[in-house]
Amino acid sequence: MDHMLMRLGRWLRLAGHDVENPRSMSDVDLIAQAGDRRTLLTRDRSLAELCEREGVRCILIRSSDIDEQLREVRGRGIDLSLNPERCTICNGGLLDMGNGRWMCSECGKIYWRGSHWRGIEARLRSLGS
Repeated sequence: MDHMLMRLGRWLRLAGHDVENPRSMSDVDLIAQAGDRRTLLTRDRSLAELCEREGVRCILIRSSDIDEQLREVRGRGIDLSLNPERCTICNGGLLDMGNGRWMCSECGKIYWRGSHWRGIEARLRSLGS
């Protein structure tokens, strides 16, 4: 995932996907970070073309609107069902604390099923997850 799609990455983590934050701004470094086990998400056409030349899986996201971006990845077969397994900030695994609460194993952030949870579920459902 490139820097232009950090918000999309957070939503994908809400759906339980392992989405690594970019460690560099360099296209070459992003491709190396993706390697052969990850799919690079980008809005940068030239980066997508470089991925293709290098044989790295890539999804070119065309929209700048988050709901439309989510529809684009869903259209590529990525499940958007709410599945709290990853920290939205650092991608660390979540530890179930019971009572609808989780804690990130890496950064310690606490998540819970509060009133906001219904809004997240409804938004993902409306996108056709």
